[in-house]
Amino acid sequence: MGLGGGPSWRDEYEWVRLADLPDAPLPDTPLPAPRTGRQPLADAVTAWLQREGAWTIGTGCRVLLVDLDNLRADPVRWRDRMAMVVALARQADVVALAGQEGAVGRARPHLAEFAGRARPVEDGSDLADHVLLDAAAEVTGPARFVLLSNDWIFAALAGRGPLTVLSPGADALSDRLRAAASRVVDLAALEGSIPESGRKAAFRATRRRRVGV
Repeated sequence: MGLGGGPSWRDEYEWVRLADLPDAPLPDTPLPAPRTGRQPLADAVTAWLQREGAWTIGTGCRVLLVDLDNLRADPVRWRDRMAMVVALARQADVVALAGQEGAVGRARPHLAEFAGRARPVEDGSDLADHVLLDAAAEVTGPARFVLLSNDWIFAALAGRGPLTVLSPGADALSDRLRAAASRVVDLAALEGSIPESGRKAAFRATRRRRVGV
């Protein structure tokens, strides 16, 4: 048995008062996104859209329809796709966004001033699609549509004016919608064209935000 007087095991620890520690978010509380910093994927997509022009030339009303259920992606691409949606929405005359509650809840923190326009629907086939089609039906006169979806149900929009489809992944794009569209942009292919260094930078930035660094 030790007689005491030697170093204590407690000496190996640094002791602090809990009251002196800064407040930290709970594990399930999402950390706020930084206000500055590069977003390589979003930068590349929006630069391409600015260069090529998402909206066809003409005088019709610019209508943006976003099917949030179709925009599933990993955290980096999801955030950057939402940045693209915001950029397009700021150019549009009419903006409609819809999806199931989970997709809408995931999107809203990244939709800036358009967060309140994202309409949640119950789980079910085509419910979000009909919300978007109803919004398009309220537009009178000629229109130019930009659609983020792969669903065939939107093909009828081509009868009202030029239809640009920003496909979340053209491998799942409806043949009927592809045939009806004036132009199809494969977002997955465009994102895949980003240099590996840019994708790694975006991934590292996301990990830093998750751990609060």
